[in-house]
Amino acid sequence: MNTISEDIMVVVDLTNLLVVLLAQPDAETAIDGMHKVAQVISDRARSIQDQVERQVGPRRVARVR
Repeated sequence: MNTISEDIMVVVDLTNLLVVLLAQPDAETAIDGMHKVAQVISDRARSIQDQVERQVGPRRVARVR
């Protein structure tokens, strides 16, 4: 299991990668594999949410599914 800090770092880094790739003039060629990057971001964000929920309790964390 990753720490919250590690998960946040991955989410930020991959989000920045998406921003850079999608801002390029030939962004349509970068889109082919972007669903994989988006899935990693989603998985790490869910991990952060689960860890915070365990720390503060499920009733205190808003969960969107």
